[in-house]
Amino acid sequence: MKILGISSLDTDCTACLLVDGKIISSIAEERLSRIKLHAGFPSASIEMILKENGLTPKDIDVVAYAFLPWTTEAAKISSCYVDNLFYNLFCNDTIKSKFYHMAYYTQWSYSAIMDHRKYHHELMDNLKRMRLDHKLIRVEHHLTHAAAAHCSSGFANALIVTLDAYGSGLAGSVSIGTPDGIKRVHNIKYPHSMGLFYSQVTEALGFRPVRHEGKIVGLAAFGDDKVLFDEVYSRCDTSHSTYKYVSAWDMKYCRELAKHYKREDIAAAYQAVLERVITDMVSGYLKKYNMKNICLAGGVTANVKLNQRIFEIDGVENIFIFPNMGDGGTGAGAALWAYHEKNNNKLGPYPIEHVYFGPEYSDKEIKQALDKEGLEFEYMENIEPEIAKLLSNDKVVARFNGRMEYGPRSLGNRSILYPAKDPAVNNWLNKRLARTEFMPFAPATLYEYREKCYINIKGAEHTSKFMTITFDCTDYMKKISPAAVHVDGTARPQLVTEEINPS
Repeated sequence: MKILGISSLDTDCTACLLVDGKIISSIAEERLSRIKLHAGFPSASIEMILKENGLTPKDIDVVAYAFLPWTTEAAKISSCYVDNLFYNLFCNDTIKSKFYHMAYYTQWSYSAIMDHRKYHHELMDNLKRMRLDHKLIRVEHHLTHAAAAHCSSGFANALIVTLDAYGSGLAGSVSIGTPDGIKRVHNIKYPHSMGLFYSQVTEALGFRPVRHEGKIVGLAAFGDDKVLFDEVYSRCDTSHSTYKYVSAWDMKYCRELAKHYKREDIAAAYQAVLERVITDMVSGYLKKYNMKNICLAGGVTANVKLNQRIFEIDGVENIFIFPNMGDGGTGAGAALWAYHEKNNNKLGPYPIEHVYFGPEYSDKEIKQALDKEGLEFEYMENIEPEIAKLLSNDKVVARFNGRMEYGPRSLGNRSILYPAKDPAVNNWLNKRLARTEFMPFAPATLYEYREKCYINIKGAEHTSKFMTITFDCTDYMKKISPAAVHVDGTARPQLVTEEINPS
């Protein structure tokens, strides 16, 4: 069975091909259009996937998409808005903050409904053009996140937590995953969104929301979370078994903080509050359902420090974060769920061993591209020893090899490599790459060195192949690779094995 999965069109649109329950190819449209977080129908990605696999649209059995019809989504957005009116009216906050919340929330609700209508029609028009519209299955957004994480984890049973800004009326969910399926046990209704919470501090500190949240994680390590923790934590109503975000759409709240406090301290407070709120909620459900394995997905779980804190919850033995945890991964999740529905309601588990699902280019194509740009080159039959020599002589190596990575992490095939022994590299290489000066680099670590370099990594080895979680570093790691160790003593490794990437 061949299933074409299409992720949410509103950001980072990505196409995915599933054959008999396993991901075969997946390409983000931004990789081809060169438009960051490309929104819209992934025409170029689908065309390349079909071409590389020798398929035509006629060969596709099912098309799975990661949102419901726009009218259904509009009803969910409206329902959330009405429910929140009553909560906002009686919650413990100032009249001013409640007013700003409702003003911004009203504006967002209208825009979101219009966006869903726009992308609904764009999806249907393109599927009709390809004569695939009659094969379409729509999947609720957070179910796609949950299916992606659980089906790829290799865990027979697990607690599945999804967290993002918004999806099908929700900002998150908690489910129980078994070989028989996924059972939802808790919904986090919008606008009580930790994705919204984190995007607001991103915007207030001068960065671009939905794109630069990772910069807040890096910046937070330089601040003191105690300065503003109580203040920011008061915005989260934790009197329930979960949490609610008080006056969630008051955009002016964090902007005012930014006028009076250091940005490092604000970032540190927001990061610490995120960790506290989510770990408190997750630990409660782990105990309630006696779970030791946990799967994570959704844009908020791109926060590698949060993932470390979840893994450190007492009783957690194994953790997995879907490598393309944001909305770019929802196409794969929709396809996996559609396969589950068509296959006698049985889920994997098929542990995902690598994410090299993108395009690959022949030596002839690479030569043509180099000639076109007038670049000098030398062809080497056995290039790996040459790369090793360059790195050992402190040279920067841009490595373009094999199939492109799927997801937001650079995992060796489209990577810039440099020895991690000189901490000064962070400043000058960040400048060369036009990156924010405080952003850390990530270490590629041989799998057999994992326990020598990282503390308490057992149970997270699988997910660490995809740079989805941080660990405290050992003294050995700090000594030999100081450039890859962040200021707080942590690092986000990619564990490398010869089987997964022999080159």
